[in-house]
Amino acid sequence: MKNRSLVLLSGEQGSLPEAEARSVFLTYDDGSRFEVPEKRVLLCESEADPFRVGARMAYARRTGLVIEDSAEAASFFKGHKKVRFEHFDLFPRLPPPDPEEYLGGLQAEVDLEDPDFEVTLIRGKNEYLALTDPGGMSQAWSTRRPRKRPFFHPSAIFPKFSRALVNLSRCREGDVFLEPFAGTGSIAIEASIVGAKVIALDLMDKMVKGASANMTHFGQDWLGVVRGDATRLPLRQVDAVATDLPYGRVSSTRGKTTGEILKSLVPELARGMDSGSTAVLMHPDTLKVKGGDGFRVVEEHDLHVHKLLTRTITVLRRE
Repeated sequence: MKNRSLVLLSGEQGSLPEAEARSVFLTYDDGSRFEVPEKRVLLCESEADPFRVGARMAYARRTGLVIEDSAEAASFFKGHKKVRFEHFDLFPRLPPPDPEEYLGGLQAEVDLEDPDFEVTLIRGKNEYLALTDPGGMSQAWSTRRPRKRPFFHPSAIFPKFSRALVNLSRCREGDVFLEPFAGTGSIAIEASIVGAKVIALDLMDKMVKGASANMTHFGQDWLGVVRGDATRLPLRQVDAVATDLPYGRVSSTRGKTTGEILKSLVPELARGMDSGSTAVLMHPDTLKVKGGDGFRVVEEHDLHVHKLLTRTITVLRRE
C-alpha cells in the first residue's frame, strides 16, 4: 500500500538533499512519485516505509507520514503511544503555533521527554502536518568524524556526506557494495551501517590497514578491506558503488591523473555490475564524466568547496 510521506530537507549542499531523499525512496519502491510544493519540502507517494527512509537520511530534518485526516491519525495512537509537538518555520518571524490545536484531536498521551513519535508542523507557503520519529533519525555523526577515528588522513570525508553518497547508490541491505578507493574507510563505514556487504580497495597498504582499523573500531562487518587496483578490479559482481576519486597532493595516484583513473575504472565497473545498478563518482568539476561503457549519466550535483575547488557528484546507471 502506498503511503503519502513528507521529507523536510536540510537546506544545505545545494541539490544533494532532494536527490538523496528521492534515491532512498526509490531504493525501496522504484514506482515512488514525488512533488516539491516549495523549497525544502518533498512529498512522496510510495510503498517505502518513511521511517525506514528517515533512518538512512543524512540531509533531512524530519521524515514521516503526512497527517491528512485527524480521525485516521487518532486510530494510530490507540495503544497509548506517547507524542510531542514540534514545528519548523520555513519563513522567519511567524507567530508561535498552539500545540493543542494540532494535538487535541489525536487522543494521544503527551510526553515531552520520552515520546514514541512527534507530530511535526512545517509552515511555509502552506502548512504540512506529519507523524515523525526523530529518535529513528539520530545518526551520531559526531562520533564518526575523521579525527575521532583510530586512523586519520587529511583526505577523509565526513560521515554525513559519505552517507549521502551511499544513499545515491541505491544500495539495499544485503547488497554487495564496492568502495574502490577506500582511503580511511569513510564511505565503507556508512555503507556497512545501512546494512550493505562492503568490499573496500586501496593501492596503499597504509590505507588498507587504516580503513580496516576504523571499520573495526565502529564494530562494522565487511566482506573485505584489501589491497587492490581499482583499474583492474579483482571482483566479478557488485550491486552498488560509491567513491571519491583520488586527486590532489594528499592522495596517492601512483603517477596517474584522475582522468586516467576514471577512464580505466568505468569499464571495470561495467564488467561487474548488472543492468539497473548504480555507481556514484565524486570528482573535481574540471573532470567531465560522460558515461559510456554501458553506463549513462542520470544525475550531476556540484558542491562548492572553496574558490579553487568545486566537486561534482556524477550518478551513473548501468543500462
